[in-house]
Amino acid sequence: MSSVHVFEPSFLPYGRVITGIPTADMMSVLAGFPLPEEGMVYSPREDDLHAQLDFEPWGAALYADMPYQLGYCAGSNARADALVRHGGSAYICGDSDFELIVRHRWEDTPARFAVPAHTLVELYGDTLRSAPLGRDFRILVILPFATNTEYPGGSGVPSRNTWQEELPD
Repeated sequence: MSSVHVFEPSFLPYGRVITGIPTADMMSVLAGFPLPEEGMVYSPREDDLHAQLDFEPWGAALYADMPYQLGYCAGSNARADALVRHGGSAYICGDSDFELIVRHRWEDTPARFAVPAHTLVELYGDTLRSAPLGRDFRILVILPFATNTEYPGGSGVPSRNTWQEELPD
C-alpha cells in the first residue's frame, strides 16, 4: 500500500491540515522528551506538556472551549496492528515525517497517508487510525479530556477493525 500526502483531496474524508497555529514551540518542547531505545511509548496526557506549552488559546480554538489534554507518542513503529478511534477529533503534529493508516468503519480497505514534519493534522472523530508509522519520531497528540483512561471492562468480542501491515525499509 503506497502512501498519499495529507495535502491531497483524498485525505479530506478523514481529516484536515490545520494552518495558522505555529508548531515550532510545540516541537521544541517535544524534543525534550526521550526516544525509547526500542519500540514506541505513548502517553495520552503529560502534565509537563501542559506546563511548558502556552497552548490554552489554541486548545480553546480547536476544541471550542471544551477540555482537552496534551500527550505524546515517541519512538519507532513499523506495524499497524489495529485501527482505533477516540471519542472526538484528535490533533497530531510530529517532529519528523511519519505515516498513518486510516479508514472508516464502512470501508473495506484502509488508506495510507504521509504526514510531513511540523504539520498539524486533525483526524475526525469517526476516523479509525493506526499508531504512527516511522522511525525516531516524537508526535504531539491533542485529545478530548480524559481520553484513553482505563476502561472498566470489555465485551469480550474481538474488534473487526484490525489491520496489519509492515512499513517497508
